[in-house]
Amino acid sequence: MKNKFLFFLIISTLLIGNLSAQNRNNRYAFTAKYNFIDNLTPLDGFSLYNKDNLSATTEGGEISLVRNINKFVNVGIPLRMGKAEVRRDGIPDEFSRRLNISLDLVAQIGYFYKDYIVSPYIMGGVGYQLETPSSNNAHSIAFPVGAGLNIRLHPNVYIQAQTEYRFVSSENRDQIVYGVGLMFPLSRKKDEGNKDNDGDGIKNKDDECPEEPGKAKRNGCPDSDRDRIADKDDDCPDVKGLAKFGGCPDTDNDGVMDKEDECPDEVGTIELKGCPVQDADGDGVPDGEDECPAEAGTLANNGCPVQDADNDGVEDKDDRCPNEAGTLSNDGCPEVKDTDNDGINDEDDRCPNSAGTAANNGCPEIKVEDKEILNLAVSNVEFQSSRATLKTSSFANLDQIVMLMNKYPDHHLSINGHTDSVGSSTTNQVLSERRAKSCYDYLIRKGIDSSRINYVGYGESQPIADNRFKEGREKNRRVEFNLYLK
Repeated sequence: MKNKFLFFLIISTLLIGNLSAQNRNNRYAFTAKYNFIDNLTPLDGFSLYNKDNLSATTEGGEISLVRNINKFVNVGIPLRMGKAEVRRDGIPDEFSRRLNISLDLVAQIGYFYKDYIVSPYIMGGVGYQLETPSSNNAHSIAFPVGAGLNIRLHPNVYIQAQTEYRFVSSENRDQIVYGVGLMFPLSRKKDEGNKDNDGDGIKNKDDECPEEPGKAKRNGCPDSDRDRIADKDDDCPDVKGLAKFGGCPDTDNDGVMDKEDECPDEVGTIELKGCPVQDADGDGVPDGEDECPAEAGTLANNGCPVQDADNDGVEDKDDRCPNEAGTLSNDGCPEVKDTDNDGINDEDDRCPNSAGTAANNGCPEIKVEDKEILNLAVSNVEFQSSRATLKTSSFANLDQIVMLMNKYPDHHLSINGHTDSVGSSTTNQVLSERRAKSCYDYLIRKGIDSSRINYVGYGESQPIADNRFKEGREKNRRVEFNLYLK
């Protein structure tokens, strides 16, 4: 058996040398294995330790061509030949040795990296199996599954060990196959680097562009535009350019290459993408930064001319009184102005047209009796039941509020409507708004400017008394009037 195994490996190695000489991609491998075939163990229900079955194991050989798809997948075509101990057709306990030939297509899944010493894998596939002589089981379909191990001895020599179980379509023909042998990656032809594919006098192994003729000083690569930059490194291989721009030109020599220069024929700046600075009014401020590009101005004024209509030395944009001569300290306005003569300058007086007090920011204090008018209006302004129509008895109180608005011209008035909790909250909300607006409309009709009055309804949300009692509900049905300063 040893002599046959050695002879098989020698013949396989010679065949591998021939295949290797024809391969240029270095992605194929050739394997040769010595196999041990066990047909009896599957018949005995996987009694793997049956000494009799192992002693009846037969022998065979296998050669396979393997192609690497990627670092995780190999695809192989193994051709196997050997003798198998099989059951005679129709006779359960009689066995005979028959020639067994198979051709499979299998995939190996693992991590196939050339620098790994050990590369385990799993495999599976489909194949055709021929048994001869046989009357019933000559042709079968086989489904091999198993696992294997590649052990690197040399970059071009591996030991391969594999075990597979073969599910066979014919009855009583399943097999276990144990194999060990060698795998040889098919290497590139040794003299490949001595070729000169492009005929430029530079061998392929030294030529960075082996399919394009070039010069030795550029490692065999061409330079179509003759700018001393090889085409493979030239971003603009058809136009002569500069190395600092990757071989692209800068026609106007402004430091911006033409393909990024919005003004390639005019010297410009990098900030303006190669275009020159534009200054239409000649004031030294670029148009892009000049707020008045058609008028000469100053840099401090963003390119605009200084405007000072009242000639008081304060520019109009900073002058609070641009048409009235004033002082710089008073922001361009005349010094000290007190229209209502209350001792508070107009610029600090919230009510410059009404004499007031400093404590109230120049506005007049609302007198106690005037506050009382507002308080009385809360209870005296009445409406028809469940409606927003004012009772005539309310007019006198509202007229007094008109008087207060005229007395305090700098004040504003807020009108706030409220209801009790009888009825739905939605209805009460609408009713409170309508009642407040009725008062608003009355005051407008009496000549009060609408900009000085606002109204709002709060419905039943802000009671001031208990809604469970009649007296409380009466207090809650109210309209409040408040004078305030903006």
